[in-house]
Amino acid sequence: MKTTLLPILASSGVFLYFSLMFAIPSGYSYGAMTLLLSGVYFMVRHPFPTLTGEDKAIIFSLLAVFLWSVLAVWLHNDSPKPLDQTSRLIMAIPIMLMLLAMPPRLPLLWASVVIGVVLSNGIAAWQLHWLGDDRASGFLNIIHFGNIGLVFGLFCIAGMLWAGTQGRYATHWRVAFLIGVLASIYTVMASGSRGSWLAIPPVLLVFLYAFMHRRNIKHAAMGLAGLVIAVGVVFSIPETGVQERYDLAVTEVDKYMATKYVGKDAAVSSVGARLEVWRTAFILIPQRPLLGWSHKDSRAELERLVAEKKVDPYMLEMANTHNNYLEVLLFQGVIGLGLLLAMYLLPFWYFCKRLRSPDLPVKALALCGSSLLASYFMFGMSQVILGRNNGIIFFVLTMVIVWACMRNAES
Repeated sequence: MKTTLLPILASSGVFLYFSLMFAIPSGYSYGAMTLLLSGVYFMVRHPFPTLTGEDKAIIFSLLAVFLWSVLAVWLHNDSPKPLDQTSRLIMAIPIMLMLLAMPPRLPLLWASVVIGVVLSNGIAAWQLHWLGDDRASGFLNIIHFGNIGLVFGLFCIAGMLWAGTQGRYATHWRVAFLIGVLASIYTVMASGSRGSWLAIPPVLLVFLYAFMHRRNIKHAAMGLAGLVIAVGVVFSIPETGVQERYDLAVTEVDKYMATKYVGKDAAVSSVGARLEVWRTAFILIPQRPLLGWSHKDSRAELERLVAEKKVDPYMLEMANTHNNYLEVLLFQGVIGLGLLLAMYLLPFWYFCKRLRSPDLPVKALALCGSSLLASYFMFGMSQVILGRNNGIIFFVLTMVIVWACMRNAES
């Protein structure tokens, strides 16, 4: 492989990664594998690339989370299965190093985002109206389909800034991004994922910080009002299912708070089960806060709590805590939680530092990066978002792609 081929592979890998995300089973893997093989080859040829302090901090944060997960498995004598997910953090490092030196072409990046989210609509429509499914899941799952679809839409909104730098093609790009935003809304609604909407408040704050200042406060207020109206319209239309899902969540919360209702027979309360498993986690965590529990010991303790009728028996059927932070705190202790938060907060801060950059491509990419991290931080509140391959791969690979593109746009 010639070094001159690497820039082509970098752009091709990024294009395949985003454009095929929803379209085919494991669609993200084709671009990811292209980028990984190219990144490994790059590291062999360039083992000591020049890095900034920020680059190093991001790399060390990824390494730290992986290494602590390895140590936790060893200390607890647990199955190494969870390392299948955290190993993805290590695989992203050679990709990041290659893209910092050989960034993908931005038009291909933006085009692939629009193509990817538009294709998600075809999959969603097929599943809802042809297969008769109640909720669209694509080839991911219901929750990840909605979450990732939302992030694509946020990227399309940020892309509007970059479109302003494209001269006579600016209008074409704005229309494409608008189509992407509408497609994203449909994808989120088709998934029926309530967790996706949790990301909107912090992402809104990110956008307000990026755009609001004294000179444009009226425009920002108008944009905020438009968003509130749009959300209200989506909420009020019965066909979207948003109000129905919201009402169901409120009902399940009230029922749990009144009677600790989790389920009866096959009828399980989604929200009630989450609240109960969180309560259970808060019983276990204080007993071993520093290093956490082994899976074997936590299961034995859970069975004891169920036998003593201190928690609902359905907890024995729960695969995890449905909260990324409680999951890490339970099995890796406060050290693991601290490292996880550092992996989120360090790059989030670095992206936020560029949110008011006068350079529109830099600002657009900073919006993408900070929105991704804010969204994932919130997604983790109601699910173990980094506990599945598609969830952790999308997080870390998208982050390093956007980071490398932004750093190169700065220079």
